[in-house]
Amino acid sequence: MFGGVRRWWRWEMHRELQVTPMIRFITIERFVKGTVLVIAGVALIALSGTDAFQDWIERVQTELNLNPGQHIWTRLYEQTVARLGHASAGVRDVLGAGAILYGVLELVEGVGLLRRRRWAEYLVLVATFAFVPVEIDELARHPTPVKAIAFLVNIAIIAYLVWRKRLFLERPSESGEVGLPA
Repeated sequence: MFGGVRRWWRWEMHRELQVTPMIRFITIERFVKGTVLVIAGVALIALSGTDAFQDWIERVQTELNLNPGQHIWTRLYEQTVARLGHASAGVRDVLGAGAILYGVLELVEGVGLLRRRRWAEYLVLVATFAFVPVEIDELARHPTPVKAIAFLVNIAIIAYLVWRKRLFLERPSESGEVGLPA
């Protein structure tokens, strides 16, 4: 039994994936999200223990010219910038480290997809599916169009990788060709 699993694993992990427009979209999305997360995490850690962070929060508020007439900007400020500004340095460090780690994961997914590695599809599937319960909870508690769009994009990615690509169904035959299990 383990010999068959090991043969499948070796075959699966060395297979190149077919690059489609959806795979290109996922690759670009992973690189953009990963880069933003790493930069934000590094900035958060670098500024969290200094007065520069509070100064930056005040500058952001001034630059955005936040007032009650700008509803979306007010909500953005209240939900992100103000909460980070009032969080302790330790909490900001943990959030920054989490953002960096998640950003690195996204970048690894992007590099794997760029290199046409089949394992990257599995990694994208697992990493994307892992946050679906959190996204559902967020949509239930505080629904916004942005959260709904992000959720739908992630569901589309999961559906594409599982059904269209038959991610878990293809197996090597004895002759080495790809086939579906009987």
